[in-house]
Formats: sequence, C-alpha cells, structure tokens
Amino acid sequence: MSQMSVRDMVGQMFVVSVGGTEPDYHIEKMLRERNIGGVILFGYNMRSEEQVKSLVGPLQELSMETEPAVPLFVAVDQEGGSVASAPWVASQPAAAEVGSRGDPDEARDIAATMGRQLMRAGVNTDLAPVVDTGFGAAIGNRSYGEDPELVARMGAAAVEGFEDAGVISAAKHFPNHGPARSDSHASLPMIRHDAKTLHSYDLPPFEAAVDAGVPMVMAGHLLYPAIDPHNPASLSRDAISTLRRDLDFRGVVITDDLAMAGARGGGTPAEAAVEAVEAGVDLLIVSSPPQQQADAYDAVVAAVELGEIPQVRVRESVERVLAVKERYDLRGTGRH
Repeated sequence: MSQMSVRDMVGQMFVVSVGGTEPDYHIEKMLRERNIGGVILFGYNMRSEEQVKSLVGPLQELSMETEPAVPLFVAVDQEGGSVASAPWVASQPAAAEVGSRGDPDEARDIAATMGRQLMRAGVNTDLAPVVDTGFGAAIGNRSYGEDPELVARMGAAAVEGFEDAGVISAAKHFPNHGPARSDSHASLPMIRHDAKTLHSYDLPPFEAAVDAGVPMVMAGHLLYPAIDPHNPASLSRDAISTLRRDLDFRGVVITDDLAMAGARGGGTPAEAAVEAVEAGVDLLIVSSPPQQQADAYDAVVAAVELGEIPQVRVRESVERVLAVKERYDLRGTGRH
C-alpha cells in the first residue's frame, strides 16, 4: 500500500474482460498504465487448458514486472451445469440436481474438483457458488433449492471445497437473485420482501458462506426496497452495510458485471463504477469494450482526486483486496 499512488490503488479495484484468446494491446495497456487488479475470462477466451495457460501466464508476468508488482485475480464463472465456460474442466451437475440429493459432501467435492482443475491453467478465482434461494429468472437450476437452510448447507460446503483447492470463491448474488422475475442482465429486478423475509429467507445462505470463510461476496444488481428503495444492492451503501454489519463480512465485496443493464440503469459503466465505490464495494467487474473500461477507471480516479470519493474509502478496499491476494497463491502453485 505504501508504494501505491491513487491511480495504482484504483486500478486494483478493477477486474476487466480480455478481447480474445491471447494478450492484446488493450489488456496490456490496462496492466501497464492502470495496475488493474484482475481479469475475467469468458467462453470466447478459453479454447483449452494449454491455451488459457498461454493467455494467463504472460498477463501475470506483466503484472508482476510492473510496479507495484501485484499478481492478478484470474476469474471465471464455473458453477457446474450449463454455467461452465472452462472447456478443460470436467462436466459437473447443476446445483439444483446436487441440492436435490441434499449431501453437502457432494457439493464440497464438486467445488474442490472444479477448483483444482481451474488452477491447472492459472485460473485462481471462481465466481461461485450461487447461494441464491429459489429458481427465479436468470437463476433456474443454478440454485441448490428453495429452502434457505438447504442452500446454506450446500453453499457453505462448496466454499470449503474451493478453499481446499486453493481457489478464491465468491458467494453470489447478494442479497438473493432467486425470487427475481426478471434477469438483471437486461433490467433491474425488484424484490419486495419485507425485513422479516429478508432475514429468514434471503440472507441465511450468505451468512453461512461468510461463516465458512468465503473470501468474496458478489453484490447483485437487485432492488430490495426493504434495504434501499432507490439503488440496486451493487450500488447501495445500505446493502453493503447490511453485508458488513449484519453478516459481519470482512472480505472483498465484488460487483456483478457493471456492463449489465441492471447496474447501468440507462447510464454508463463509468457512472456505475463511481456509485459502487461510493457505496463501499471493493472490486468492480467491467466486461465492456476497452474504451469503456478505461473510462470507468478514469472516472473513479477523477472522483478520488476531486474529493468526491475519500481516499480512505479506496484505501480500505485495496487493503481487503491485497489481504485476499496474500492469502492465496495467485500464481497457481497451491496455497501459501
């Protein structure tokens, strides 16, 4: 931290997409000039284990060669079932199928297997498990079930499995995408649960994941009027406060992708990025085109330099990010 400028610190708060199957000018520039904290890989980035190694290895080397020399999060969405973009990772059943059998050991073993196989190619972060309760829009069989106690047990076991593999996991989508009737990729779902339902139905699986030691929680683009009637959880100070205060979560809060309509609300990823940092989020996913990634980074830097975002707010986030990076071996050789 002592070696980092404001620009360096803000960069650590960004996880951005990559254009293709090999390093290109844009991602290298984000590394060299903006000190980004990580990359997210999608299906179009990944053809094979060897190809992903040849993509990730040079990016990690460049990140370590560029001051302040911090390794990258390399993230994917590998949940099992139909959400499984890494082609070298063995096929696993969807969460709903695993949940129907009710055996936490199975959930733990699946997560550990996926985690170990991801690590072989240098992928050190899995944006999983889904600990949403219910089978609503955009979730379906990605959820373990409709009983929050079952989801809590299975989700916590999955967190332990990823931990056994030395992979960073992220419980998602806080506070709970399960009841949503619309997809936050395309719009902003509103979930009209009262405070009692929130605490008895929506939050228990996230609390169990926190108790199991999950290093990241993903805030969803979900409007919960019982928490904040105006802002999606990903951009809500009240939602992040609920996660910190009520669930005692001290790890990294990561947004769902700020390119999604549920976050932008007709605005830009840059505007959403500033709002998310103001709300207390630590890590921002931006899969928008390269210029929009750069614009989002520049907007947060400008907000800090103008005093609209206190520098201490950014420092708190980067301390959490670096604590997770120190806890795991991001170079892919197993845990420290």
